[in-house]
Amino acid sequence: MIHDNVSVQDRDLLGRLNTYFDHIDLRLREGQGWLIFNADGGRTRRIAQFIGDRLREYRPLVSSYLVPWRDFALNAYMVKVELVSPDNGKDLADADTRQKQEYAIAGRVSQDMYYHMCYSDLFILAGLDPSYPHELGYLDQIINARSDNRRPSILISPHMPHELEAGFETLGGRFGSDAWQRFFGKLYNTSLIAL
Repeated sequence: MIHDNVSVQDRDLLGRLNTYFDHIDLRLREGQGWLIFNADGGRTRRIAQFIGDRLREYRPLVSSYLVPWRDFALNAYMVKVELVSPDNGKDLADADTRQKQEYAIAGRVSQDMYYHMCYSDLFILAGLDPSYPHELGYLDQIINARSDNRRPSILISPHMPHELEAGFETLGGRFGSDAWQRFFGKLYNTSLIAL
């Protein structure tokens, strides 16, 4: 449902999203997702709530996974930094049973989250805002896996495209100076875009 107290831009976006979900089977077959820029916290919550409401109409036929950026960033840290650190292996050898169990649980939760992000019919990432290279690397890994399998994603960012691009260039480092071009290029060819 589109509320009367939203901006003209959001009313247009929610109308376009409504049409998208009216034909979700076709959109999923085509691998068509969304890139939504310039969504501050309130706008992101409204959009995510709208998407969640529409997706509930299609359960269990359509699997989806909505992840706030904070949870994505935490998972990226666990997978790319904490669980792969060589120091943790040494520490774990000396750790008590409880610590080993906690690492095992963290590993299983992270792996489960990774699976859902890669293989759900539709992945929604709300608040895209990479601040660390491991977050950018993990995002690149997820988007590549989804793209290779023609699975659509809806990515919502608080930034305008040029701001997000500048952030990618700053963090790019070992991912190369073309990190933004790879990321945006994959999504541009298969996504609707909104500002």
